[in-house]
Amino acid sequence: MSKIIPLLETPVKLRPIRLKWTCSITGDCCKVVNTVLMSPAEQAEIVAYVSPDLAATLRWASDESGRFVRLQAHPCPLLRADNRCGVYPVRPYNCRRWGCMRADVTKEPLEPDHSFLGCANARERFHQNRGIRRQLAHMQTKAQRWALRHGWTPDDSTPEGGLGGV
Repeated sequence: MSKIIPLLETPVKLRPIRLKWTCSITGDCCKVVNTVLMSPAEQAEIVAYVSPDLAATLRWASDESGRFVRLQAHPCPLLRADNRCGVYPVRPYNCRRWGCMRADVTKEPLEPDHSFLGCANARERFHQNRGIRRQLAHMQTKAQRWALRHGWTPDDSTPEGGLGGV
């Protein structure tokens, strides 16, 4: 299912592009997130993956639809001291589909927003470069395969993106 991308309401700030982007593992995205929306199947995988002691400290809330749960974060309680994800092999869809696309994290801070990509860093690069659009679409496609195996449906649409994609 394709998603209609909104027209820009503000001009795009030109940003340096690094094609073949890879995560710099700063943990910035995990430090600013307030909640992580996921399916109950994803929640079960995370709880089974972590130690019983850590599982007991995780705080969960149902979302408005009752179909999903939210891991209470800020910062994400699954972020390790080395800024790596403590549940990377079973990380939820909304973490899998995300990438800030910053070319140099030492020169550009993360700029979270409520856009379809979650941050101005990725959103502005998306609008300025076809290669970034392709890479984000590839990331989304891979994440969608995971999501469909873990309780999401093609009709799911959430503020965090749903399966609409880029």
